[in-house]
Amino acid sequence: MTYIPRQKVTDLIPNKFEAIRVAALEARRLNARARTLDVSLPGKITSLAVKRLLTGKVSWFDKREREAQLKQEAAQEQGE
Repeated sequence: MTYIPRQKVTDLIPNKFEAIRVAALEARRLNARARTLDVSLPGKITSLAVKRLLTGKVSWFDKREREAQLKQEAAQEQGE
């Protein structure tokens, strides 16, 4: 597997364990998509998933931040 400096990943996602989880979910998604379309992907799926994460092609949000954002949006809607 290609070496990826931890700093690059933690710049995007502060928790390295969460970053691993996000990359694993992306790898599963890529694998399922490749099987559905009956195509072979170039290289290892995990490497592709991490590369997509580093280039910003994988959307990610912190669960707590997202909940706070949704509460704030709901409060704004009720205030209107």
